[in-house]
Amino acid sequence: MKFNIINKGLLFLGLATVSLFPVSCVEEPDSSNLYSSAEKTIEELLSSDVDLSAFNGILKKTIYANTLSTWGNYTCFAPTNDGVSVYLDSLYNDTSCDGVKKAYHNGIPETSGFTSLDVMKKVELLPNELCTDLAKYHLSGDECSISDISGGNDSWSTMLLGRYVPVSVCTSGEHAGQTQLGPDSYILQGDIACSNGLVQKISNMIRREDRLIADQIAVDPDFSIFSQALRATGLDDVISVEEKNKRYSYADTKPTDRDGLTLYCPTECKVKFTVFAETDQVFKDAGINNFNDLVEKCKEWYKGCASWYDYINEKGITISDGDDYTNEWNVLHMFVAYHILRAGMPVNQIVYEKTTMNASVWNVAFGYEPQEYFETMLPNTLMKVWATDPDANDMNPKLWINRYRQNNTLTDEYGTFGSDATHPIVFKGVPIDRTYNKATLNGYIHKIGGILKYDQMAKNSFYERIRLDSSTFLYELINNGMRGATAAQVSTMNGGGDGNRIAFDNTYFDNIVCYNPNTLLRFNVMGAWRAHNSDQFQGWDTYDFAIKLPHVPTGEYELRIIYPPMQRGGLMQYYLGESSSQSQMVPQGIPFDARSNPYEDATIGYQDVNVENEDYGIESDQIMHVRGYMRAPASFSRATYNTITNKVYASASDPYAAAKQITGSTSCRTEAGYGTMMLRRVICTQTFKQGTDYWLRIKNLVNDFDLGWSFDFIELVPIGVVNSQTMMEDWY
Repeated sequence: MKFNIINKGLLFLGLATVSLFPVSCVEEPDSSNLYSSAEKTIEELLSSDVDLSAFNGILKKTIYANTLSTWGNYTCFAPTNDGVSVYLDSLYNDTSCDGVKKAYHNGIPETSGFTSLDVMKKVELLPNELCTDLAKYHLSGDECSISDISGGNDSWSTMLLGRYVPVSVCTSGEHAGQTQLGPDSYILQGDIACSNGLVQKISNMIRREDRLIADQIAVDPDFSIFSQALRATGLDDVISVEEKNKRYSYADTKPTDRDGLTLYCPTECKVKFTVFAETDQVFKDAGINNFNDLVEKCKEWYKGCASWYDYINEKGITISDGDDYTNEWNVLHMFVAYHILRAGMPVNQIVYEKTTMNASVWNVAFGYEPQEYFETMLPNTLMKVWATDPDANDMNPKLWINRYRQNNTLTDEYGTFGSDATHPIVFKGVPIDRTYNKATLNGYIHKIGGILKYDQMAKNSFYERIRLDSSTFLYELINNGMRGATAAQVSTMNGGGDGNRIAFDNTYFDNIVCYNPNTLLRFNVMGAWRAHNSDQFQGWDTYDFAIKLPHVPTGEYELRIIYPPMQRGGLMQYYLGESSSQSQMVPQGIPFDARSNPYEDATIGYQDVNVENEDYGIESDQIMHVRGYMRAPASFSRATYNTITNKVYASASDPYAAAKQITGSTSCRTEAGYGTMMLRRVICTQTFKQGTDYWLRIKNLVNDFDLGWSFDFIELVPIGVVNSQTMMEDWY
């Protein structure tokens, strides 16, 4: 069965009337004509339907009853009284706290004969906090019609809870043909129009997740071998965290945008994980029938890993194949650790995919296949996830872990990805099962269709231009629902105010250290930005901070950063250090002026691609690179300005046919004009060791609040790729 996924965070999130595109101000809702329509508000409809009185009673114990009485575009998934009663009984009868994070009776007071009470009496006994949690699972800040929910999209991406429920169409039985939400809730009457949105009348309440990720793996019979390995290594305890135990007070200062608009600022930081797990059947297909078989295989896979895992040699580590599986360098522990990311992601958000939620700002161009890199819990190792064939009409691309395409990011043709002959697939990758997307209290579990391990093949797959988006290695953005969020969703979190940017306390991120307390950390959420993945990390004021770079296999690399040349770009100095200590920071070249106009600064060597003859920028590409600059990639455009989504190719009769299409488009490679273009700056070329931490420091050299910095993505490119003698780096 094909499953779609609807995000329970969509259960009350963004005001759909707030623009999805970056704007300088947000108008206050106009309530003057609230009741001009003959239709009722959602709250009025709930109040008038006696079969929905129990759920309405739950809402009235929260702030959301008022919300659904006001102007906006919401969706309410409203369960019938019978459905509410059955679910509340299940909450009361669930008295086992083993392996779950909840109170006895889920916080419902001890009550004699609870299950025999009238449903409204049951609602009266519910704590307000429980009612708020239940309501969030049933409310959306977007209008969600049945066709939207079950129309072939993988998810609705929202922020509040950041958890997802499978959506499918029931094919048999009493509810055949009805849209199914989770295991046992069906839309009985759909798309009921109200003056401020839609009501979907459902049979049962949408079930909450109440298990931590390791506990959910333990109760799934498909993962019996993996679960035993997870427990034996002690990694089950490591991934049993839900949040950082800290309240962030920066929100109390009411941080604002440059225009004086108050920004949303989180006060807590959730901790989540993603686990990629082999099923028992996948293990069986590999000759692994039980836990002991897996241990023996791990001895084969990892005992000689020092030959490809540079960290081992650099740290002088001895690998263990004994039975102390909690030893970080035991072969079983290493195997399991490589399956875990410190970022909790549903299947549709691992890479930047097109969904109905982001279709208006999705900016992948020229058939580029999105590839993201994440650090795993095996120290200092990367995992690559690659989406193949992300056609504009295919919102469910195939996902592969550590796919290895020879000469990836190099090309033997001008303006294209290169001929197939020079890019054979050496390893197609470990496939991710899109039909299994299990959400838990603190992360997601994904089934994989092959054995996942960090080996020589995996290392070889990283010998390419590694483009690391800031929203993938600043994992707090993922864990708190900010990566992939829209301005409308953030606006709702901000009380209807500005939603284009989010402000952060300077101590919010594990991988950022701020030296100057006036450093402003900002995240431009998904919108029509000239940015990779349609989002961007940035900030202003007299900034002085360092960001920890992801680790790469040992080798000589060229380090690059993308930036927008503009008046407010800033004058800064880059430093690189092997710790976050300022005394360890080494300046990288002379101060960098991001304000410099490429049309006037001859040291950049920039020329507009579309005015050059014949070579379509190849000569000026070389001139720029020698001087430490590069054009932005052609793999993304400025959101809706994207004109070509399919791959382009050269032809025998016209080798520049593909290049002509690129230069005639509005991709970020060719978007011309000071203040609109994007460029890359080469920071340095040096050896990066897998066993060493590297911190990139960026310091503002002028005392000017209006100057900013941009940290959309970095690139770490093996010098052998940069200086290839047979091919050139592609334009993507």
